[in-house]
Parts: sequence; C-alpha cells; structure tokens
Amino acid sequence: MRDWVGVAGSAHLCHANRMRRCLLCLAALALCACKPSPGPGAKGASRPGPVLARVDDTEITAADLQEVLARYAHTPFVLARYSTPEKKRELLDGLVRYELMAREALRRGYDRDPDVQRIAKRQMVAQFEKREINEKFRAEDVPPADVEKYYREHQAEFVRPEEVRVSQILVHDAAAARRIAAEAKAGRNDVKSFRDLVERYSEDPDSKPRAGDLTFFDRKTTREPKALVEAAFAMAQVNDVAGPIASDKGFHILKLTDRRPEMTRSLAEAKVDIQKRLLDQMRAQRKRELAEEARKSIHVEIYEQELAKVALAPTADGGQPLSAKTPVTVSAPTGASTPKP
Repeated sequence: MRDWVGVAGSAHLCHANRMRRCLLCLAALALCACKPSPGPGAKGASRPGPVLARVDDTEITAADLQEVLARYAHTPFVLARYSTPEKKRELLDGLVRYELMAREALRRGYDRDPDVQRIAKRQMVAQFEKREINEKFRAEDVPPADVEKYYREHQAEFVRPEEVRVSQILVHDAAAARRIAAEAKAGRNDVKSFRDLVERYSEDPDSKPRAGDLTFFDRKTTREPKALVEAAFAMAQVNDVAGPIASDKGFHILKLTDRRPEMTRSLAEAKVDIQKRLLDQMRAQRKRELAEEARKSIHVEIYEQELAKVALAPTADGGQPLSAKTPVTVSAPTGASTPKP
C-alpha cells in the first residue's frame, strides 16, 4: 500500500485501506446480484470476452470485471485505481474468492437453507415478472384512445385547486394575541418582523421552527382549523395579516406569504402520468392472468379456518402481531431437484 501514501501521510493510508476493503466487498456483492453460481459439476454459463479464470466449470471473463466496474462509472477514481495490472488482478482474486465461497456454501448445503431459498424465490419471481410482464408491456403500448378516455373520465384528478400559504403565530392568551396582531399588522411589509414575532411569541411547537410556515393548503383541507382556513383565503394580497382568529388550538395571527390559482393540466401535460397509470393496470391484469393460468395445473388449497385465526394487528400491549400456528398453505410441484453436495 506504500504507493497509496505518497506525501499525504497516514490519513491517506487509512482512507485507502477503507476504500480497498469497500471495493472488494462491493465487487463480490455486485457479482452475487448478477451472476449466480451453478451447482458443483454444472457447466458455467458462457459470457463474452476472454476467460480470465476458471473455478471448476465456472468461467470468470473480462465481461465480469467490466460489469462490476460499470457500477462505478460515475466515480473516475475507482476506474483509475483498477486500471493497473496489479489492481485488476486484485479485483479478479476477489471474484475468484467469491466463486470459491459460493461452491463451499453449496457443498455445505446452504442452498437448502430456508432463508436462502426464500431470497432465491423472491429473485426468481422478480425476474419472471420483469421478463414476462414488465418488458412486454411498455408505455408506447398504451393506446392513445385509452389515454384520452381516461383523461375525459378523470378530469378532477388533473385539476389543482386554488391554494394559499400562510405563516402563523399561535398563542393561548386572547389579550396577548390582540397585542401581537397589532404589531404584526404595523410591520406587514417587513418579512423579518413577522419572523421575529414568531420566534418571540408563538407557542406552536410544530410550525415555530419553520418561522410559522403552514405550507400550501386548499379550501377543503382538514389539516388546519376551519376558521383559520377561511381567514387565510379571505386575505387578498401577499403580506396581508389577519387575526387574531380563535380556534380550539388557541388564537392565530396569520400572514399570507403566497397564493396559487386553480390550474388544470392539459391532456399533453398529463399524458405521461396517464400512460404510467394505464401501464400499471395492464401489467397488473397480465399478472392476474398468469396466476390464473398457472392455477389450472398447480394444486392450491386455502385453509379458511386457519386464516381466520391469524391476527395481523398489533397486540394490545404493543407487542408483535400474533400469528396462527398453521399458516395458509399452498402446495405445488417442486420442480427440479436441488444440487447435492
């Protein structure tokens, strides 16, 4: 590691050691995600590029190294570091060690571990959905007529109502509220003045750290008291001050900081969002169809009585959710046998 130190001293050496360990771990993880190991005796899948190493019948090629480094294309430092023969060999050694560990795990039967099988099943289903559903239904497959129909039938979804944004000072004493309101109205055009009043007097722990800001809301909001909402929309110009307004929370002094008029998105503006919604519907429908097709040849049993015993809500004492002793059971053919050690 001396070539890493240079004139920068021991701090750079520590950083280099950390980076080296990190990169080797990332290399193994990256390969794990994209290149599963075959069982002992199985022929390794052919990958492009010259073969750099072989672990039994599994080949590690230049494409494997390039695939790992491609994940760090936005980090020139990483690419430059692994451009030397020594560092390329270091990375290759890491991939070899990964293959050795994978084969040793297989030899010891870890492929039959329930956690491993659960992860493998999740990855298998994800790949199945990606290739058989997601890649076969794309945004351009959504008919333009369907997009237009959705837009016509869901107009309300593409209308943003009028909104206002106010800052508030909340106090619980009526006399103090009147005094603060008078001071706020006197300095209505001074942004800093209202901020100072919030800092000095507001008793609302939620909005006080934001200088009293309540963010944007429309007339139908239930987030704020009705009286506050009505007073906010009654103000005509930015910097207007209203109050005190009484509510069940106390007395509010409001300052209008912004206003947005109602806006309707055009079909052209909404097209991409509509395509995505319809695409999601198409994919979900195809997933249901595939499941129903599989159900015709795969035996499934649902135990309703056992299902009724499952408690998904937290227990009264805040503990973990209860579960039935016997879960819902789905039986299916096991398919190919697992490679034996």
